[in-house]
Order: sequence, then structure tokens, then C-alpha cells
Amino acid sequence: MEVLEFIIGFFIAFFIAATLFYGFRKRGPWNAFWIFLVILVLAAWAGRLWLIPAGPAFWGFGWLSVVFWVFFIGLLIALATPTEDREKTVDYEPDTKTRITSGAARTTAAFGLLFWFLLLLMIIAIIGGLWF
Repeated sequence: MEVLEFIIGFFIAFFIAATLFYGFRKRGPWNAFWIFLVILVLAAWAGRLWLIPAGPAFWGFGWLSVVFWVFFIGLLIALATPTEDREKTVDYEPDTKTRITSGAARTTAAFGLLFWFLLLLMIIAIIGGLWF
């Protein structure tokens, strides 16, 4: 039953990730579909373990709460996407170009840290849900 629940959670996460990534063109801060999908699959798995089942039963479990949870996490990640308009309106003078480059490096490092933090948080939630 655990494998079936993981597969259903994977398809929920895949559908929401594909809708946000390709349909609404919200790429997330990493601009890669597989990273977006990994975070959402782990969120679906953790949500399946911790959330109270709600909605119509599908194979003996209400999946509506997991769908809303994954959609919420997907929107949070998608909203962290930097807009392209800010990059186009910046004046490229020699002094500000150095600051933009260092700011871009800090932003990239922050999003890398966000990825590892989310990954660690989801893994801790999954391990906690399996043991407790």
C-alpha cells in the first residue's frame, strides 16, 4: 500500500509541477523542472504522512488535503521566482554592474540554500511521519 500511495502522490506532484512550470511558466528559483518536481514529490509524501485525510476516498484514502498541500508548496516555490522585468530596467553603469553581479551571486547562493533547506525539511518530515 505504501508504494501505491507514493505513486499517487508522485502523479499529484507531477501534475501540479507541470501545470505551474509549463502552463503558467512559473519556473521556480532553480529554473529546472526536475528540482521543482523532487520538492513537490517529497511534499506530497510528507503531506500524506502528516495531514488528516479529506475529500472523497481514492483507494481508501482522502487525497484532497494532499493536493492542496502540494499546490500550496508549489505556489510558494513558484512565487520565489525572480521577475525578468527587474533585470531589464536596471541601468548598467560600471559601478552598478559590479553590485548587480555580486547581488546575483548572493541570490543564487540563497536559492541553493533554500533548496537544501526544503529538501532537508521534507526528509525530516517523512522520517518523522514514518516513525511516529
